Amino acid sequence: MTAKEHLLERAPDWSEEQALRALRAVEGDDSVDEWGDLAAVHDTSTAETMRRLAAEEQAAGQKPW
Repeated sequence: MTAKEHLLERAPDWSEEQALRALRAVEGDDSVDEWGDLAAVHDTSTAETMRRLAAEEQAAGQKPW
């Protein structure tokens, strides 16, 4: 059985949400899912950590790098 045949066999049991996720994956849709945009969270937390580190170093009298 081919992958396409297997997919068509399983599809009748899929929920609307499962079908939408499958379509997004196949079409390469980069939209954010219900978990959120982890790349944006990572960027924000990294920037905040670097700001705090710089403030701590400055408070300790160290030169900025």
